[in-house]
Amino acid sequence: MKRIKIGKRSLKITLIVITSLMAIALLASAWGGLVHPAKSRILPFMTLALPLTFVINVVIMLSWLIALRWKISLITLGALLLSYQPLSTVCPMNLFSGSNEKENTFKVMTFNVANFGPYNPKNHEPSKSMRYILDQNVDFVLLQEGSQERDYLKLSNVEMMSDELAQKYPYHSDGRRDLMIFSKYPYTVVPDSAFNALYEYKGGLYAKAFDLRLPDGQQLRIINVHLRSIGMAEGDKEFYADITKGGVRVDKRSELRRIKHSFYNKLTTAFRRHAIEAEVIRSIIDNSPENVILCGDFNEVPSSYCYRTISGDDMNDAFQDCGAGMTYTFHDRRMYFKIDHILYRGKMQALDWCRDKEGDSDHYPQVATFVWK
Repeated sequence: MKRIKIGKRSLKITLIVITSLMAIALLASAWGGLVHPAKSRILPFMTLALPLTFVINVVIMLSWLIALRWKISLITLGALLLSYQPLSTVCPMNLFSGSNEKENTFKVMTFNVANFGPYNPKNHEPSKSMRYILDQNVDFVLLQEGSQERDYLKLSNVEMMSDELAQKYPYHSDGRRDLMIFSKYPYTVVPDSAFNALYEYKGGLYAKAFDLRLPDGQQLRIINVHLRSIGMAEGDKEFYADITKGGVRVDKRSELRRIKHSFYNKLTTAFRRHAIEAEVIRSIIDNSPENVILCGDFNEVPSSYCYRTISGDDMNDAFQDCGAGMTYTFHDRRMYFKIDHILYRGKMQALDWCRDKEGDSDHYPQVATFVWK
């Protein structure tokens, strides 16, 4: 009998320790983005796990409540309350968002199209990504990896829709290497001289800005960005997929070294470079007019240092203002992260946001509807 009591007490203490550790993990993943990646190696990784630590802590809190141990559940509840602001960026709860308002509204799409699908000169099936873009018929489309390897208009799966593209978007332009814009309205391209500091840093970051005057007289600057890719090779992605589905044993030293090389080192390098790129992008925002929309492929999650730096204290997130629940925009080999974003500031307000599982890219498109205040 005494042994049973000791065993129960030990189990309770163990569960309380686990509860406390998971609460700490939640706080670290929620607020790790406040620390520059050069000052910490572990915290940038923790920001990737915010959705996971959030779900785990909710389950733990509910388990304690069901067990009628509400005092212990306060540990998790406290961590959740302290993490509310970062959690609202990954899991907003705008259950009644959306609007039928049409006056003074416009729509913006951001989409990493990954070169409009695998290149095959014999492919005569229409590009799913281009078909989606044309069917949505929004006002402005900002593309990443649109013409990175070859002229997209000469791709067989895109060329067949070139007439429709020209009709719906009479104004379209390549940006810097892989950045493009499709627009229903004329625009001027912000000279590259405005981005000299950005391009002098040879980090694989691309950005382009376009100034527009809309029919209602409003002026708007749209900045399209694509931060440095993580650099995962196909083998790295396959290995990650095998690990997450339990198909690879990780008890061998050679496999552990491979994990460290493929993920830890590459991600650490990317986080630090993104921090530099984010500071440059922030300076571009600071030197832009009042009305700004910045969107693209950040290769960073909302709780990261990079995202926080770019957002500053003046940029709103269309997903945070109008979305509901957790989501992801990147999907490849069991890697699901929201790394594509639509930020804005000025005399406008996001009315609606959606992410559609469309196209033939490893990213999903996002569309936001804005209204002038």
